[in-house]
Amino acid sequence: MNLVWTIINVIILYLLLKKFLIKPVTAIMEKREQMIKQGMENARSQETQAQELKDKYEQALVSAKEESAGLVEKARENAQREYDRILEEAQTQAKKIESSARKDMELDREKAMKEVQSEVAGLAMSAVSRILQEGTDAGSDDALYQQFLKKAGEANDTNR
Repeated sequence: MNLVWTIINVIILYLLLKKFLIKPVTAIMEKREQMIKQGMENARSQETQAQELKDKYEQALVSAKEESAGLVEKARENAQREYDRILEEAQTQAKKIESSARKDMELDREKAMKEVQSEVAGLAMSAVSRILQEGTDAGSDDALYQQFLKKAGEANDTNR
């Protein structure tokens, strides 16, 4: 009979342990397992989000590099256009200045020619008035001619 009571006591002890010890410990272990699974899922989710953010930032960085390269190229093109424009303006100004200088030179040449013509006309008038005052005869013409040759020869000799 003792054996029966021991078996009954063991069964009761087992049931009590099962109800008060094994079930709560199992429940705690299941909760703990559930918490670990949730932590792992959260970690995976955060890792995925971090990878997505990293990809976005890398794309933004590449885009920023491309944009900055585009801006630099655009600035170079603008600078080259400005250089060409300034060079073209300078060439146009140089042509205007050259044209103006040629016109001024031509006007000065024409003015000098007019002055020379005026001086020649004055000399001719002076010579005519002198001839008219002195009279004309073959001897005086010959003397004037000789005097001219002498002066022209002297002028020629001094120029050598």
